[in-house]
Amino acid sequence: MADRISWKYALGLDLDDGGFDASVLTEFRARLVTDERANALLDLMLERLKAAGLVRAGGRQRTDSTHVIAGVRRLNRIETVGETLRAALEAIAGISPGWVVPLLEQGWDERYGRKVETGRLLGRKNASAQALADQIGADGAKVLSAVDADPVAGWMNTLPEVATLRLVWQQQYVTTSTGRLRLKTAEELPAAAERVHSPYDIEARYSTKDTGERPTEWVGSKAHLTESCDEDLPNLVIDVHTTSATEPDVSATTAIQDKLVARGLAPSQHLTDGGYPSAENIAASAERGITLVAPVVVQTGRNARKGTFTPVDFIIDWAAGTATCPAGATSRSMKPDKRGLVTFAFSRRDCRPCPIREQCTLAGEHIARRITVHPEPIHQARLAAHAAQNSDQWRKTYNARAGIEGTISEAVRGPNLRYARYRGLAKTHLQNVLSAMAINIGRLGAYFDVKPATPRRPTRIHELCTTYGLAAA
Repeated sequence: MADRISWKYALGLDLDDGGFDASVLTEFRARLVTDERANALLDLMLERLKAAGLVRAGGRQRTDSTHVIAGVRRLNRIETVGETLRAALEAIAGISPGWVVPLLEQGWDERYGRKVETGRLLGRKNASAQALADQIGADGAKVLSAVDADPVAGWMNTLPEVATLRLVWQQQYVTTSTGRLRLKTAEELPAAAERVHSPYDIEARYSTKDTGERPTEWVGSKAHLTESCDEDLPNLVIDVHTTSATEPDVSATTAIQDKLVARGLAPSQHLTDGGYPSAENIAASAERGITLVAPVVVQTGRNARKGTFTPVDFIIDWAAGTATCPAGATSRSMKPDKRGLVTFAFSRRDCRPCPIREQCTLAGEHIARRITVHPEPIHQARLAAHAAQNSDQWRKTYNARAGIEGTISEAVRGPNLRYARYRGLAKTHLQNVLSAMAINIGRLGAYFDVKPATPRRPTRIHELCTTYGLAAA
């Protein structure tokens, strides 16, 4: 602001005003990320928009997500442990440098004196990656042992950097039978949803998304945008949902709808891509009076992949507790399982001599067919959604979903949604909310702008083609 005359003019400041200190903005942002205040900002805007009749309940809304890259450097595993140890040493040395001095060894300056880069550390003296990982592991264990052994160093455990050091060493190292630390193999590592990839943003997670020939890989989070898409109103973002990068889209559906219901903006139709619906989500949406319009796959499992009969080909009589197969045989039992699903088992007496057995099951000839489905309300809702998507009316309705791709593109190319400016999920969510609000302000300006748009200046080639009747109709 200090170097922008327009801002000084708008705020009534003197031209030589130095502006506020950067820490003021930092403290203000820190207050905004507490107690759901970021969502309260969007709620306030939506209340005003709802009062003005620009957004409403019972309409049509659409949702999609995009990846958000964390504001940290991408690290490999050795760099992750090295940077974690370096961050802990820097934090301790900033408060009690004398405590660190007895721990220092030859080579620590090269390893932890500046940012850890395997290209730099392994490029000298033909160093081994395994040896470097083992050395960093031993150095980190030495620091943690010193903290535990010193009765007056308990305060160090309250440092976030030291707590992260302990967590990363638990995740990345294992103690061998000889008492040495060894970097875990890929199979020994915890799940990606639990693994820390940077000591500077411990909530950032590594994830991949299959987008064709080259899958998208990133360390960070995921942003879900929901916008209204009624034909007689402007398209405005009415919800922002931020999740971990490893959380699938299907887990966000209910949370998004809950917020829409709480705001009094529950849609009658909720348009999403195939990543958001599940049998449970479809049924839960129906209970809220919301129709989840999304591609639904009913035929799943190895039988579906081989083109044989799937549960959708069986007729289920829930009152009688039986299922009838395509050959007309009736199941002998119906039992719920630990997952909350229902299994219908058929008799070997019917399955073994069945003339269409090869079309029904891939199991051995002595094994009878079983089908496992969701409980009745969910199963029926899933089948109904699958049947509806084969109609022309459903396809026409679903075509409106494509508009959310344009909103994602606008958020990426305008507020740069795909790159987090701050560290931590809460601050990233605040950035996402402010980006959505900025998009809404821009769209409202365009909606109420009664001045006709300036016609696009034609190119010379276009003018020539038009003059000589060669322009496209």
